[in-house]
Amino acid sequence: MILSRLLLVLVFCGPLSLSAQPQQQLMLGNQLFSFDVAADPDSRREGLMGRELAAHTGMLFDFPAGTRPAIWMHNMQISLDLLFVSTDGRILHVFAAVPPCQQTPCSIYQATQPLRYVLELPAGTAQALDLKVGDQLDMTGLPKSPPKL
Repeated sequence: MILSRLLLVLVFCGPLSLSAQPQQQLMLGNQLFSFDVAADPDSRREGLMGRELAAHTGMLFDFPAGTRPAIWMHNMQISLDLLFVSTDGRILHVFAAVPPCQQTPCSIYQATQPLRYVLELPAGTAQALDLKVGDQLDMTGLPKSPPKL
């Protein structure tokens, strides 16, 4: 009886979130976004695989010092904008509307220099907010030190 009630609650409330990733809020353009933070190897490896994004949400990858991040779209359900961002918050590269990988080998989207962050946003966000290379983002709420290897 108790088990059947629990299953009924799960059906009506929706699936439980399996990701326990910390959240971070950042202003992009004039809009507040909530990001799941991927700052360890496992969460960076999983990324947004198999997930959808609501409006004003995304994933913030925080990389160890000296990393040249490489992102691929394996097991992705949606297209994304990828913003490659320096430690001081300057946008160094924008990959717009990157499609999911349909078959391997998948395309790799890699930084040309070491950087700290990659922001993954719903496709079209960078254009809608007029985010471009050289723009400065306010990253003051993030940890001062990059994660360890």
